[in-house]
Parts: sequence; C-alpha cells; structure tokens
Amino acid sequence: MSATEASEQANRAQMEPVRLVIIFLLISAVVVGLFLANVLTDLFGTLKLGGDTELMSGIPLSKPPQLLGFVLAIGAAVYCWVNPKVRTLSTEVASELMRVSWPSFDETRLHTVAVVVASLVAAVLLFGIDRLAYEVMVYWLPALWEKL
Repeated sequence: MSATEASEQANRAQMEPVRLVIIFLLISAVVVGLFLANVLTDLFGTLKLGGDTELMSGIPLSKPPQLLGFVLAIGAAVYCWVNPKVRTLSTEVASELMRVSWPSFDETRLHTVAVVVASLVAAVLLFGIDRLAYEVMVYWLPALWEKL
C-alpha cells in the first residue's frame, strides 16, 4: 500500500487526527525507550552503578537502566499528551497531513530524475567556470604581468 493509498484510506475511514497522534506517541515512546535503555545501560556500566538489586520484595531487577529508560520515555509521551499546547499542535499537524495529496511513485521518480539531471548540468557549468577562472588566474594574468 502506497502512502497515497494509505492517506486516502484514512480519509475515507474518517480517522480522527487524535487517533493518529496517540499511535505516534506510542510508537515514539517505544523507540525513545529503546534508545534511552541502551544509553543508560552504557552510562551505568561506565559509572559502575547498579548491580543486582530488588525492585520489590523478592523481584530481582538486573537491568535498572533499561526500566528507567522506558519509564522516562513513557513519562515523556504522557506529558506530551497531557500538555494542551503540544496536544493541540500535534492534532493540527495530523489533521493537515490527512489533507495532503501525496505524489505518486511515478511523479516522485520523474521529479528525482529532473533534480539529478539539473544537478549534473549545474556541476558541468560550474566546473567549466572554475576551470576558466583557474586558467585566467594561473596562466594568463601572470603572463600579462610579465609583458608589462
């Protein structure tokens, strides 16, 4: 399913932008939680913190940095949901994205080829200008100065 088809399907289903925001926050919490878990594990290892501890009576907690990373990520997601400014902005962004008409694959490929060709033409022109300027400054101007 292409992005255009997904967007049209979401629009036909009258999906609420709030639902998209919730899905984004959940996915972001998982990704940021994994990132923070790895960073905090490395940090705790470097600082030689932690070790075998117990979370509650008899429940061993061998990876406190990982738990801390996920708790921080979930806390950030909850804060974003509870904060009215962030919630309003993200809902507006989601509703605008639902109205966007995304280009098809053929249009994207055509525009990519046009950009590559224009970049190559610009590179050739700039190379020619640079080479001409080099010839003028290195060979022609010194020869002209010697004759004066």
